[in-house]
Amino acid sequence: MRLAFLAAALGFALAGCASAETAAYDPAYPDLRDVPTGTDANIDTAHWAQLEADLLAARQAMQSNPRSAPASATEAPAEFLDQAREDLEAARQSHEPN
Repeated sequence: MRLAFLAAALGFALAGCASAETAAYDPAYPDLRDVPTGTDANIDTAHWAQLEADLLAARQAMQSNPRSAPASATEAPAEFLDQAREDLEAARQSHEPN
């Protein structure tokens, strides 16, 4: 009896998994009919040259920004931390009742 019940449960489980239809309500499964059959890669060299020029211009704009310059060697992290601690302490004291 147990063997028959186990076989029936296994049969139902396999039948449920064997369905080829994807549920229409489940967006996790891609619709394979939407996959293009051809290649839509752009092989135009002028297109890629323009993209490269845009990228190099953006790089130059980023590098010319003064914020992108590395910190000078005279700026020590300890000095920055000390100044930040002083600023925090001053802000803390300004909010304390006298």
